[in-house]
Amino acid sequence: NIATFSAKTYDRLFNMKKPTIAVVEGYAVAGGFELLISCDFMIAADDAQIGDFHIRRALFGGAGPIYRLPRYVGMRRAKELMLTGKLLSGVQCAEWGLANVSAPKEELDQVVENFLGDLTDKSPFVMWITKMSANRGLDADTDTLMVLEHLACNVVHQSEDAKEGVQAFLNKRKPAWTGV
Repeated sequence: NIATFSAKTYDRLFNMKKPTIAVVEGYAVAGGFELLISCDFMIAADDAQIGDFHIRRALFGGAGPIYRLPRYVGMRRAKELMLTGKLLSGVQCAEWGLANVSAPKEELDQVVENFLGDLTDKSPFVMWITKMSANRGLDADTDTLMVLEHLACNVVHQSEDAKEGVQAFLNKRKPAWTGV
């Protein structure tokens, strides 16, 4: 069924090794909304219209709203979006913590480029470990998270990229990541 297919697809997106960014201009409702909450980041045009539209058509969002949305905006606001079908502007999404950044439509491309610049000069290996750990942390208790953090720290600190990062710092140069 389409909901199962969408859920599996969006879960793959959520768990990709590389960061994902949803850029919203215009409308992102129902399935489009589920897609954007599966991304690591969202950048929205100020006048975008974003929300979980399912309730307006007597449908149920089966690809993430009940387990991802409350983690972004809190349970009360998540229920407000899911139970009313309310649409938020890009500005409101940023205020609620659903979007990382909101910008006027004519500045959106530059904002995306600037945001990408903050991501692209990092170690891809460490970025993947950090993203995976953060994602797993959503579903674990504190004791498990402490073990996960300790293990991830040990793996990362043994990596070639960590060694390169320290050497680059000591030599006052940009690092040359290998992704390992």
